[in-house]
Amino acid sequence: MSSFVVFLALSAVTPAFAQEAELIAAAQRVRAASLDSTQPKVPFERWLAQVSRVPRSAIRWEVNDCGEGGDGREAPTCVEAIVDLTADTTAHASLVVAGIDGKRSKPAIWDLSVGAGSTFIGFKTLRQWAAYLRTHRR
Repeated sequence: MSSFVVFLALSAVTPAFAQEAELIAAAQRVRAASLDSTQPKVPFERWLAQVSRVPRSAIRWEVNDCGEGGDGREAPTCVEAIVDLTADTTAHASLVVAGIDGKRSKPAIWDLSVGAGSTFIGFKTLRQWAAYLRTHRR
């Protein structure tokens, strides 16, 4: 009986994990140039690793509510890439990947920021964010 319960629990969770993996993969594959025409036509994950000079494995990826739904409001779905620049500084790129209705969309920039301690700096373009990363990396 307990094996059956574990199986049911795992089978209920697996589709959610699969969907998250698909959303992350879509964000990783989107061309940097489609997010900002001044950037190269390479997958975002590769571009981000090059700009921040970290291995791809050092980039953390998570699916979240685009930072808007914590108060109970409906929000679109984002994939966030997080890169540690220094011990207390992290770069964040949130790409919207699905609307409030849950329908998947082509990844697009939702938010670009850098957190240093308790301060966050926002950026309007991928080009500006990349320039900051290039000058503030390890």
